[in-house]
Amino acid sequence: MLPARVFSFYIYTMKLAHRFFTLFALVLAIAPLKAQTDTSTLLAPVTVVYNEDPAIAIIKDAMKALKAYEFTRPDNIKVYASRKENGKELRFEQVSSIYFKNTKPYQEVEAFKDYKAVRADFGNSIQASAQFDFKTDFDPTDGLDGGTFKEYPLTNYSNTDWTPLRRVENALIDAVAIPGLLSQGTFFRTSFTLTGEFEDESDYSYTISFAPKSSKGWKGTMIIGGDDFRVRSIKASYGDIYIEQEYSSRGSFYTKNFIWRFSQTEYRQEVISVNTISKPKKNSPMMVAYIPEAANTDPDYWQQYRSIDPEVDAWTRKQDSLIRYLNSDEYLDSADAVYNEFHWYEPLVSGVGYRKRSKGTFFYYSPLIGQWNFVGIGGTRWTPAFIGSKRFSNYQSVEGQFVPNYGFLNNDLKGSLDVEYTYAPMHNGSISLVVADDYEPITQSVDLAGIFARSNFIRKQTVEAYQRYEWFNGFYTRLGLEYSTRSSIEGLQFAQWTNDLFGARNQPAPFETYTVAQLGIEVLIRPFQRYYLKGRRKIVLSSKWPDFRFTFKQGIPDLFGSDVQFSKYEFVVDDMLRFGPLGESFYRFSSGGFLNDPSTVRFIEYKWFRGGDYFLFTHPLYTYQSLEQTFASPSVYLTGSYIHHFDGFFLGKIPGLKKLGLGTSLGATFLSVPDEQINHFESFLGLEKKIKLWDTPTRFGVYYLLQPVDAAAGFRWKISIDVRDTFKDRWNW
Repeated sequence: MLPARVFSFYIYTMKLAHRFFTLFALVLAIAPLKAQTDTSTLLAPVTVVYNEDPAIAIIKDAMKALKAYEFTRPDNIKVYASRKENGKELRFEQVSSIYFKNTKPYQEVEAFKDYKAVRADFGNSIQASAQFDFKTDFDPTDGLDGGTFKEYPLTNYSNTDWTPLRRVENALIDAVAIPGLLSQGTFFRTSFTLTGEFEDESDYSYTISFAPKSSKGWKGTMIIGGDDFRVRSIKASYGDIYIEQEYSSRGSFYTKNFIWRFSQTEYRQEVISVNTISKPKKNSPMMVAYIPEAANTDPDYWQQYRSIDPEVDAWTRKQDSLIRYLNSDEYLDSADAVYNEFHWYEPLVSGVGYRKRSKGTFFYYSPLIGQWNFVGIGGTRWTPAFIGSKRFSNYQSVEGQFVPNYGFLNNDLKGSLDVEYTYAPMHNGSISLVVADDYEPITQSVDLAGIFARSNFIRKQTVEAYQRYEWFNGFYTRLGLEYSTRSSIEGLQFAQWTNDLFGARNQPAPFETYTVAQLGIEVLIRPFQRYYLKGRRKIVLSSKWPDFRFTFKQGIPDLFGSDVQFSKYEFVVDDMLRFGPLGESFYRFSSGGFLNDPSTVRFIEYKWFRGGDYFLFTHPLYTYQSLEQTFASPSVYLTGSYIHHFDGFFLGKIPGLKKLGLGTSLGATFLSVPDEQINHFESFLGLEKKIKLWDTPTRFGVYYLLQPVDAAAGFRWKISIDVRDTFKDRWNW
């Protein structure tokens, strides 16, 4: 075995001299060394074949070694982390304990400090929005607060426990197209060069530089050392992103220090101690973190972990003072007092509101300008709204909404009252009551031309009660009891413009009034659902498994005059899959029908299948692009949809086109109703472009239907728009 400098010398000499003279020189070099006392540190040999680049040999040994040590984790580590903007402005600081169970991290936050200064709203605002939702699935987490991990993703250790050695993707730093540096196929993607060697009495190491062979990829340097060829550190950049990672050099493997920079943002993470904590306060296989309710705001507490920086210290003192003031009772009461003041214009344009945040009380009455429905049933309708809520200190809450509804043409008063009480916030447990007499659509699964058509509406007088609960992690139920009377709207007068616009579709559906008493149960199963706890709130993150849904509705005959006895069921499986550089997929498969004789079921209870729209590409998991009209059926059905977005995987490799940032997609949908001899299949190819529209990620697309080949001209080419769901951090489809 030879010192690295001698060893490298002979590797390169072999390329230039005859093997005999090389061997002779080797003997001469070693002979005098044997006559001395050996005090040098010898380097471990690197297996090098004739004419092989030493960097390649070192990387090969590092790849073998990585398999042995990358899953050797400590029991626990304690970490300090912070995010800084513009060189001195902190966004957050955090101290947390990380426990490794089956190599997966579980995090308990000892203290978290948010430096964001939120100013209270002193006045009213006007908001207007419109939305068409094709989804009818029960999702108990819709609308819940995303919490700290959503607002600051790098506070989640799972997002920073990452190295470019093995992992294929890290969406946080936009490296989705970069496979691991020490993963299979790396020599086809990355070039490596030995740029330095270091040796002292106790250690030695190699410095390897790397760069992508194509235009996209990591470039930088890594240090590999020790007799196990372990990666010690990495400095790398990918576009405008720069990272530094220092790993433990011996024993268990973890990231000791991590720095991530992008533009004016810098994130730092430092390990404070290793294997110093006895056991977690709370622990569950799928609970990735526990964040206590009270945050430690003592400046001295944070100063013991934060590096000395007078500029940062001065900024934090000023920001602390501002935050204390903005959260003081004096300031909040003054803001509420201004908000509660009455102004003459409020009933007209902004609404009348009252709030008392210290008591968790809120009330709002909608403005006159927003109380008119000009496309209501029977012409213009007056629809004022009263909204109120009360939040208690234990996170239980009561919310209510009362919306009367008066039509001038038919002189008919309708309305609805909806009250919900959340009694178990940790289990998403709530009960709700709905009392209403209103005009409701028969189905939401109707093309745009039929959304306001009077043939899609009935009168529904109803009393409904629901209870939802998460019994254990990922197992949700929603129980409902409905008692309602359903009748046709044939006798109503309609505005003449609706007859002109909708034509034959403006004729109400004729049927005999009937009464429904039904019991319903919806079950949602999310296997291995990941979540974290923040005080008394449970915040759901994600699951690598699909959602499994089951819905069953049972009509109860003769209960208070009920004349239905159907048994309706539906099974649904859906999910979103990420494939790194290959893009992401969405799929949904469902089947359902009635257990009783379908001929005894009224058409309103049928399963409805939404037809397509001219030139508009609608949600492909819930609609059919080439069906020329919506139809309904009581028969057993099977339907499925799949769409994959390749993003720039193909077009991003074509010179010229890659600068446009275009993506491609491919999908298909099928529908089978055997009893009615319906077998429908359609497939499509899309060209897509992602942009930020008013700071909102938006995706535009143009699609061409490959099947059916006889699709009408207005259904062949289509355009779409999709907005990214920032709460779930995903596109809708």
